[in-house]
Amino acid sequence: MAEVTPSTRKSRGYVRSLLKVLGFLRAYPGLVSLALGLLLINIAIELILPQVLGEAMNGLQRHVQGGEVFSPTLFVTIYLSLVAIRSGVGFILGPIRNRIVHTTLGDIRSAVYGALQRMAFAYHDRTNSGELISRATTDVWRLQDFFFACLLLTADIVVTLLATSWLVFVISRPLGWVALATMVPTVGLIAYYASKLQPRWRQVHDLHSAMTTVVQENIAGVRVVKAFAKEEAEITKFRDRKQTYLDKLLDTVNFWATRVPFAQFIFGLSMPLVLWVGGRQVIQGEIPIGDLAKVVFYLMSIGHRVGLVGQFTNIVQNASASAERICEILDEPQGIRGGGTPLPPGGAGEVRFEGVGFAYAEGKPALADVTLVAQAGRTVAVVGPTGSGKSTLVHLIPRFYDPTSGRLRIDGVDVRDLDLGELRRSVSMIFQETFLFSASVAENIAYGKPGASPEEIERCARLAQAHEFIQGLESGYDTIIGERGVSLSGGQRQRIAIARAFLMNPRVLILDDATASVDSQTERLIQQAMRELSRGRTTFVIAQRFSTVQHADQILVLREGRIVESGTHAELTRRAGFYSEIVEKQMRPRGAPAAAGCPEVEAL
Repeated sequence: MAEVTPSTRKSRGYVRSLLKVLGFLRAYPGLVSLALGLLLINIAIELILPQVLGEAMNGLQRHVQGGEVFSPTLFVTIYLSLVAIRSGVGFILGPIRNRIVHTTLGDIRSAVYGALQRMAFAYHDRTNSGELISRATTDVWRLQDFFFACLLLTADIVVTLLATSWLVFVISRPLGWVALATMVPTVGLIAYYASKLQPRWRQVHDLHSAMTTVVQENIAGVRVVKAFAKEEAEITKFRDRKQTYLDKLLDTVNFWATRVPFAQFIFGLSMPLVLWVGGRQVIQGEIPIGDLAKVVFYLMSIGHRVGLVGQFTNIVQNASASAERICEILDEPQGIRGGGTPLPPGGAGEVRFEGVGFAYAEGKPALADVTLVAQAGRTVAVVGPTGSGKSTLVHLIPRFYDPTSGRLRIDGVDVRDLDLGELRRSVSMIFQETFLFSASVAENIAYGKPGASPEEIERCARLAQAHEFIQGLESGYDTIIGERGVSLSGGQRQRIAIARAFLMNPRVLILDDATASVDSQTERLIQQAMRELSRGRTTFVIAQRFSTVQHADQILVLREGRIVESGTHAELTRRAGFYSEIVEKQMRPRGAPAAAGCPEVEAL
């Protein structure tokens, strides 16, 4: 499977990606407005507090110099009241902010998960599952600081810097120019350094995904790893990926850490300059000492915000890389969309291929000019060597893929015109690799029909020859199956999957080598049940054993994506063609030489 890499992706623009994820906040306009309103109250209080302290100092100066009456009680009361109000507002603001952020992150996770559910098989074919897990979890989590920053830091920084600078200018124009002359280049340098961060953070996140993929693959394939005693090799592989990730992470973090202090040094010059210029103004009587104190307090506030500018820009650049990776999923075209036509009522499931061709991306055609009619209620077996296109053929019926040429109809309607959900509910498929969920046996059987009654579930289990072993489980149908059904044998998992398909009562039943994991006795029982189930519906069977397909109403023989033979088992064996060669190879005793002129042929 090809891994998504920066070289194979077109940049979607991190600004657009950030705006897209910010758009999720539109779902909560009331809470966002309330949070911003409370924040502005706190900012206003913070701007007033230096005024209270400065005026107190001016009053004290006038009292010392001219004997003017001065009462500190009033200023202390005002100051404590404002601090108490600010604390109360913060007490209310915190939970509101947390609710907005975490609810929005949940919405993004749901959107990513929903997008992954709608993706066509072709998308999953070319993308590593570890990469997708990393984007749906870690990248969304990295947006947490970004939303906190957008809800608080943006307004805090912008409003405070503008208001504070204006207040300094009101107090003293020279001091205002000193503050501006040190603040602007500091913010400018931080913004410049931040612009260099985004590509670095993108590489960090991609390397983290690569590391996650190693973990995911190792957990999924732990039995293979242990069977081949490759634990040390896997540990070494993970360490290599981890070290590459760590090196890039430290390079990115150090790039920022070594440059921001230089920018902040420039603003650090503002305090001695203000004391020098402002001190001369106080000595000359141009401003009272309390006003100089106000400017000092405001400079401290500006310095704090300048530090937040650095923090904010780092957060934004980090989040922009994650937002870009998330939006690549959200913006991915769905690929396969359903039409609005319902299935014809009363249809029995006739399937018609009309000159169908199909090719996977960047590959040779898997099917070429396939024309066939699977009559309603009949069983069609598809056989051929590995890679001949058997699975591809049946995957086109529920529209896991769309033909690249030709047309496919069910009950006379082009599948591309049918409602996609209704189409797939009418086609039950049992895959070659059985997948069961970490849930009870009953829930796994009723996966396609959650409202099924216990009687329906048991009936389908009996048809699939699964009832007897299910009854022998610890809690019967309520037994929780381990992840991917590892607590069951291959034959047991397959029979539960068959029962799951039975319950859907489909028009079309597809068995993609569905009996490969069962023994001969169980296979005969399942075949008997399937013959019962197949009445009134069209059935496609792919199997490795000719004993499974010999009773089919029609057998299609595929070779290199083309139908080379078609007929019943008796007809095809009489022709002594490609099908006969396959059957002869399966019936030949192990080690026996092939007949003269008869090439070795792969299994069905």
